[in-house]
Amino acid sequence: MQFESAGEAGGEASAERDPAAPGSGELGLPTTAYLVLGVLIVTDESLTAGEIKVRAQHTVGHFYWAPAVSHIRRELARLIEHGMAVERAIHVGRRKMTVYEATPRGERALRAWSEALPGDEPVMLKHPLMLKLWLAGDAEPAGLLEAIDRYLETVQKSIDELQWSQARGRELGLLGEPARKYSQLVSHYTLRSLYAEIAIIRQLRDEIDWGIGDAYERHRDHPTTQLRRRAQRDREKGEEKGEDKGEGA
Repeated sequence: MQFESAGEAGGEASAERDPAAPGSGELGLPTTAYLVLGVLIVTDESLTAGEIKVRAQHTVGHFYWAPAVSHIRRELARLIEHGMAVERAIHVGRRKMTVYEATPRGERALRAWSEALPGDEPVMLKHPLMLKLWLAGDAEPAGLLEAIDRYLETVQKSIDELQWSQARGRELGLLGEPARKYSQLVSHYTLRSLYAEIAIIRQLRDEIDWGIGDAYERHRDHPTTQLRRRAQRDREKGEEKGEDKGEGA
């Protein structure tokens, strides 16, 4: 599930092709470049491309996406070209590694980009599961329910990952840092959204199972004495008897 403005509906590919695409900023950089830059700035560390990938998975990956390492390297090259990041070689034991850091120019650019929030563009929900259900036609409910169950498992895994990330952040003493105050609020929002998503999808599943599927048939052994409809003629007879008693009185 992903929310995006109408101007970003073309996805990352459109930003790659069109330097002036919405969200690309004055320098013509795609959103992913700012995502990579933001990971460097928020973590305030010298990171390899692989470490940026891991940080992204446990942060922005929960509400946006975590690009592949190859994609991250392309964006790092752009950032370096624009003077927004620098690279340097370090040695860890016998290993030589390339790490990246944000520059003051990169910090200023990210601040300007983040402050240029979307305006009044309509927000669209990209939900692959909803699209498949909408296009299901006369498909059998059993297959759709199985797909929903797999999706619910995926959402639960996302919740577990985010809870782990927050617990790990507390263990490392990262959550109280001023530079992370907004990212923490977004993490809380994302967690609430995931819990809400589970509740909404479970209700949708029940509506399919009970309204279209065979849930009612599977529960035929449920006691029915507490809920039954009295036949119309029985009610009429009862009313007639009541009138007779009234006349007799």
